[in-house]
Amino acid sequence: MPREVRTTSVSDLVSHFDNVVIVARSFPAIEAVGESVVGDRVSFVDLGANRGAWGLVKSVPRLVVRLYGQISAASIVLIRFPGNIASLALLLSLISRKRFSVEVVADPADYFSASASNHPLRGIAGFVHRWTTRIAARQAVTVRYVTSAYLQRRYPALRPELGFGSSDVYLQGALFQMPRSRTLAPDGQLRIVNTAMMHNHSKGHLILLEAMTELHRRGVNVHLTLIGDGALRGEFEAEAARLGLSDKVKFLGLVDAHRVVGHVAQHDLFVLPSYQEGMPRAMLEAMAVGTQVIASNVGGIPEVLSETSMVAPGDAAALATRIETLARDRTLLAASAVTAREAALAFGYAALQSRYRTYCAAMVEAHRDA
Repeated sequence: MPREVRTTSVSDLVSHFDNVVIVARSFPAIEAVGESVVGDRVSFVDLGANRGAWGLVKSVPRLVVRLYGQISAASIVLIRFPGNIASLALLLSLISRKRFSVEVVADPADYFSASASNHPLRGIAGFVHRWTTRIAARQAVTVRYVTSAYLQRRYPALRPELGFGSSDVYLQGALFQMPRSRTLAPDGQLRIVNTAMMHNHSKGHLILLEAMTELHRRGVNVHLTLIGDGALRGEFEAEAARLGLSDKVKFLGLVDAHRVVGHVAQHDLFVLPSYQEGMPRAMLEAMAVGTQVIASNVGGIPEVLSETSMVAPGDAAALATRIETLARDRTLLAASAVTAREAALAFGYAALQSRYRTYCAAMVEAHRDA
């Protein structure tokens, strides 16, 4: 097996390779959440905290030097798309004639759609990221997609036999052992939860707040808990206050990864109105612990959820109607949660590890023959 892997992905490669180097951006946090991934056979190369077009431009010299050094030294380069760093890593790999593999985890067409972003450079950025993701998939030695079919159709591999559909969301068995029953709130309130970072508008926080306003206008008794933090948290808090939702929306901030599912399990409904997703871990974890889900019909989500559990991204009125239906019919809510939990079983740890081992073996063999 190769002695070393340099990767922009944080997939669990440790059990398959002698050494893993994670090359990625990092951002300062007041409080560390989760566990460190570095340690025995795993190291991290920090590319800084550049964000946005201007941040990227200012950081290009440092990024080029660090990325090129890591790419040149690697036995196997694994690049995760879409993203600015991924596009730059692709360019450096092509220039240096370095063979690489690719993981496609989301569709940039969704992220840069007109409904998801009003940035003046949205059109250019969307074109660039669609183009680089498509080129990467066509030029890669192997391609892994986090969906079963959606991303494969959008960004096909040159050789279909070296394209693999395998989510990197491993659901531990303990999630499925959590109690299924929910104790109703004393006042009959429907408790909604959302888990997502707040660095941009792609997770649909503003649409969710708009839907909450509509629900209260209709007289539906709901409360929303938002778990997560980021640069736009202040904007979202201000919008909640402007809409008169301060007593109906709780911003919980960052929560340790081991405790998040416990919070989700205490709620009746998990809502993820994203504009862009691959196969979202937070959604699958909610399904596994028996919390019913409503999400946007983007990325790989339609491969898991039924039509009645999805809405079009950016449609606050439709989202409010979906939520209202479940708020007024708790029998339907409970039955839907059972169905969702059964669908999540396909993402159990044992099943996905088997697929991942097959993928890693094929990647190593393909690079050996490339």
